Amino acid sequence: MENMQLPDRMFAAGHEPNGERVNTYHKPKRIKSIIEALDPEEIEFLRNTTFGKIIAQAENPSFSGSFGQFKKHEIWFLFCGKPVRMSLHEFAHRKKKNPINEKLYWGELFGSLKSCQVDLAIEMLKKRAVKDREMRLKYACLAFTSSVLLPTSHFPRIIPEHVEMIRDMDEFLAYPWGRVSFEMLVTGIKKKDEILLSQTSIALPGFVDAIQFVFIAAVPHIKEVIPLVETVVVIESDSDRCNRRSGDTKPEAPTAVVRFCVNPAHGKTLDEEGKVSD
Repeated sequence: MENMQLPDRMFAAGHEPNGERVNTYHKPKRIKSIIEALDPEEIEFLRNTTFGKIIAQAENPSFSGSFGQFKKHEIWFLFCGKPVRMSLHEFAHRKKKNPINEKLYWGELFGSLKSCQVDLAIEMLKKRAVKDREMRLKYACLAFTSSVLLPTSHFPRIIPEHVEMIRDMDEFLAYPWGRVSFEMLVTGIKKKDEILLSQTSIALPGFVDAIQFVFIAAVPHIKEVIPLVETVVVIESDSDRCNRRSGDTKPEAPTAVVRFCVNPAHGKTLDEEGKVSD
């Protein structure tokens, strides 16, 4: 394989800015809120669509990192002295229909509301103010696109253009949301120069957690194992108690549940030690 030409670094090794690095508009808790507002069959339906990865992400933690190098449609990071690339290799182009001769679909979904915050849509799902299954799925999908894939504020609103697109559910689900989200994220990052990236905190639109997934895939060691011990209540019968006293049987031991987390301090230590394998 030919040597790949890497872009110039923005910061010298060991001189990267410190601080509360990334202020993201996407809040992982909103994914959990949307899931909790849906019925099991509705969740299963979405799990088999383009939004399935978002649902799976609800169990993964978030962390912030520092950015290093940019190329067109690519972002490069250095970890343990090794380059990690985040890019979009292939995607499909689709044209949106222009329902210029049709009545706006917003009124059918949200009635007389002039605008609708994502949190309000989630609350309507929880309280079952919306009962029709297809309408509930549309609310959930619009909440995903507005607050997870394409958020531009801490209090995102349902995006009207997406409402018109979801008139046809199949077309909406087939739309390349990954590409749109990726372009928003990369554009937002590349607008930051060295001065802005050196600030105590930087705000980024889009699905910033995608960067975490790239790191976890490239550097599995970055995940820390946290054993969570579940309390098990053992109720013994008289015969069980007698057997235990004689040493024949023992009470069931608590079961350990293995979970993972991503700790910035742990990642920094791995990076500094440079002991992570390829």
